[in-house]
Amino acid sequence: MKKQIFTIPALTISALIVMGTLEAGTKNQTRGDDEPLRGPDVVGWYVGGYGDGFDMTLYGQEDGVMGFAFGTTSCNFGDAEAEWYGGTNRVPVIAQTAYRLKDGVFEQIGTAWLKHSFCAVSEPGCGDCQSTPCSTLGIGCADTYWAGLNADAIAPRSAINAHTGYYDYPFTISPTGSSGMRGKLHLKTEDIDPSLNPDAEYFVECQYVTPDDAEWGNQDNNCSYKWMKFTDSLYPVGLSSTQVEDSAMHGWKFFDNDVDLRPLRVPDEGLLEVGVRVHDLGNGTWKYVYAIHNMNSDRSIQSFEVPVGDCVTVTDINFNDIDYGSGEVIDGTDWDMSHSEGAVKWSTVSYDTNEWANAIRWGSTFTFWFTADQGPSDGELKLGIFKPGDVNELMHLADVPDCPSECVGDVNDDNFVDVADLLEVIAYWGTDNEGADVNTDGTVDVIDLLEVIGDWGCN
Repeated sequence: MKKQIFTIPALTISALIVMGTLEAGTKNQTRGDDEPLRGPDVVGWYVGGYGDGFDMTLYGQEDGVMGFAFGTTSCNFGDAEAEWYGGTNRVPVIAQTAYRLKDGVFEQIGTAWLKHSFCAVSEPGCGDCQSTPCSTLGIGCADTYWAGLNADAIAPRSAINAHTGYYDYPFTISPTGSSGMRGKLHLKTEDIDPSLNPDAEYFVECQYVTPDDAEWGNQDNNCSYKWMKFTDSLYPVGLSSTQVEDSAMHGWKFFDNDVDLRPLRVPDEGLLEVGVRVHDLGNGTWKYVYAIHNMNSDRSIQSFEVPVGDCVTVTDINFNDIDYGSGEVIDGTDWDMSHSEGAVKWSTVSYDTNEWANAIRWGSTFTFWFTADQGPSDGELKLGIFKPGDVNELMHLADVPDCPSECVGDVNDDNFVDVADLLEVIAYWGTDNEGADVNTDGTVDVIDLLEVIGDWGCN
């Protein structure tokens, strides 16, 4: 598929000229008929409603928190009709989330309860629509839920297995609170006020979770996002086209290409995305930022560890989770944080202690960051899985702070042992030059040459 280009309203173009072409590098909004998918495949086609409009509506405000909902349009990319049996558990639920990128840290700032969908209207516009009655979504057909429909979100995230798409119905709990806040996308005013966040970027993301899509193995492309902003009056405005089949984590990568963003699979189960960014603060310290997005793993993540060298001084350990709100049963207790035993560690309690503990559950992103006085080296992040299974830890190679290596063969002090160091030894052959006398025996000779070769590539 071709790369997709962000489309931007004219009022924002002048502010973005310095950025060059905004090429998202994501999938285009075409069905890809040259490689047809098998079975139903429901994706978020538009975020903010149908087309390039942006329907995101404020419904209430209480205690510094605002309650929003935004429109979404799905599309059946597959080659089979998608089930849409309203009033059952054979119909998609629709998730709404919001993110902010500020000061180099990407964070989820809001989440909503889920819309329990009904009656797919099989609209044209996302392919060669083969229209069907509203109990299914036809092949190549779209279905729009405007903000007013998604605002009526009654499905708890805790009831859904996003990997299998299964959930019990009827739901055993309902959202609580006033009509303007109940089940809505809760955003703190302080998180979206432009005067408090002058250089922040914002993204909203939808995710469709549906049983037959998952049964066919098509659940890993159900997230899509849109870049947006809030005006001085806190009015939401869309700034880009929908980035189809990509989570909002890709928005972070778009605005900062130095982000290392890669998938991580829970064995035989759901998909995670791990984003890593190391900022050189220019004062002898580095800011390490790690974000873990759980797209659809039911087993979830309980703990996270970053190894650090013994010589490393760590300060400003932080993390960001999410508030579920509206009476969701998930316990939002903050994770414990520590620096001990050669690692910076964050964790919640075990599944055996509290099955509703604040794990990194599907549709959520937790962000972890700290400052260190040493630069990055390769290391293995450790993610502990929340629900027990055959594999209970995941490892992920990434940048971590470590002690500078002691490369005895680095004769010319350029922090890398290579041919230049060999030539330095040869240049001082037979002398007592201290720099080239690697083994400090008083003579530059073949032993020093072998020391350099033995240390080859060290940095």
